[in-house]
Amino acid sequence: MFRSFGLQCLTGICALSLASSVFATETTSSTGERSDVIPPLDTFKTMADDLKPEGWISFQNLADKQVVSFAPLMSLRCRLKEIRYSVDSKDLDESFPVPKCNREYPFHVEPQGLERPYDIEYRVDTVQALAVQLSWDDGSKSKIAYYEPCPAVGTAPCAYLVGSRE
Repeated sequence: MFRSFGLQCLTGICALSLASSVFATETTSSTGERSDVIPPLDTFKTMADDLKPEGWISFQNLADKQVVSFAPLMSLRCRLKEIRYSVDSKDLDESFPVPKCNREYPFHVEPQGLERPYDIEYRVDTVQALAVQLSWDDGSKSKIAYYEPCPAVGTAPCAYLVGSRE
């Protein structure tokens, strides 16, 4: 039922590379400087809809930590205004920082390295569910998506979509 996270990433990278080459056009200003155009918002919304069943976020247990990762959403950051979320409630009372857009490579996601800026850590089995809503740069918002950790979640990242609503 769930594809491995590695396969998801590889598929996503291929799709993003194709989308980037198809939608990102290059123009030159009168000074000769390159200015790239970010693809239309509808492209990002479609990508978010396609990513939603597999998880806008993922859960993972590493040693004595439960890691909630927002990395799957980072390829959308050039059109994201805000990522609202809540732990074990529907309040959307938290905000995850959206990294700066790289206009030259709008879908590129920098590796996390040791700092893991796309993750939030909790004690193991602390988070039972997470509600997530995306706010776009035009002011529109996605439906709220509700995720739970996959049954017997371990070191492989995964999430289980349990529903969504306006």
